[in-house]
Amino acid sequence: MKNFQPIAIGTDEGAETRFKSRVRLKKRYIDELHEYVNKFVKIEDKVNLQGNFYDSFVSMFLDAYKDKFPPISIEKMFEQMECNAGKVKELCNNIEGIDIKLDARMEATLPDFNIYTESEEQNKLFVTLSRLCKDVNALKKFGVRLSGNALIQGTQQMLAYDWGKQEMTPNTRRVLGKDLRS
Repeated sequence: MKNFQPIAIGTDEGAETRFKSRVRLKKRYIDELHEYVNKFVKIEDKVNLQGNFYDSFVSMFLDAYKDKFPPISIEKMFEQMECNAGKVKELCNNIEGIDIKLDARMEATLPDFNIYTESEEQNKLFVTLSRLCKDVNALKKFGVRLSGNALIQGTQQMLAYDWGKQEMTPNTRRVLGKDLRS
């Protein structure tokens, strides 16, 4: 018996789009936080704004302004310096709420969004359907047009029509044995 090797049969484009959107959102929050806190304390590296930055901000703020005020509470210092601590805390919470780590270049490591087969039988089915699609798509060169709808119905929806590529492709959900309605 040979070892099963999963085949990448598609990409989870929805998850990839959501991931990239969350990365952009986190960068936007970090940029906004950086711009705001730099009015009060100097932040060299934006990467340091990840994690629990609020406590660090309070410490840096106290270090920067404790000599300029008589002994008063930190809230009063914030008020006198017109620093909206609630905004800083909210931005910090928003950044922490996005559980994607950004590196020094403010980029995230992309996870693998490929969809893989789960068994040797699925591998065989996918390879067979891919070969069928290749042959069906090759018929276009000879002027033979097959009805995509008839092929989809005739294969019990094992094939799908990719409107972007204008060709037949294996239906990933059916290859994996997933119901089309779920």
